[in-house]
Amino acid sequence: MVQVLCSGATKELELSGTRQGLQTLGQLLRRKAGSCDLSQSPNPFPYDSSLSKIEIREDPERDTASIVAEDQVLRVRGGRHALDLLADNIEAFASEAAASDHCHLDFPSCDYIAPDSDPLVIAFLR
Repeated sequence: MVQVLCSGATKELELSGTRQGLQTLGQLLRRKAGSCDLSQSPNPFPYDSSLSKIEIREDPERDTASIVAEDQVLRVRGGRHALDLLADNIEAFASEAAASDHCHLDFPSCDYIAPDSDPLVIAFLR
């Protein structure tokens, strides 16, 4: 199970899931393209909305990964290396982090994330 919450004002995203759900998302990121429906939160507070879907597409012309929320969909586009690094970080978080931990995967702290990406926080479902 994975959900993505979005803040309209800051465009910050919280991608949260069970350990297994985050591991499955990491595997999905390793494909050329794919999508999955998200679990939706009836009360996304302190965020404004809950997204309905993730769409992933490899783009061999890109060196970075773009992570953007549009029309209730989290769109992830990027070069193979950048998508693999994103998958590595999500899978490592899922397997190693404590239940109360979170991590930020955004530009400029992650140089494989495109500068136009929305800020992303990875966490476990509460």
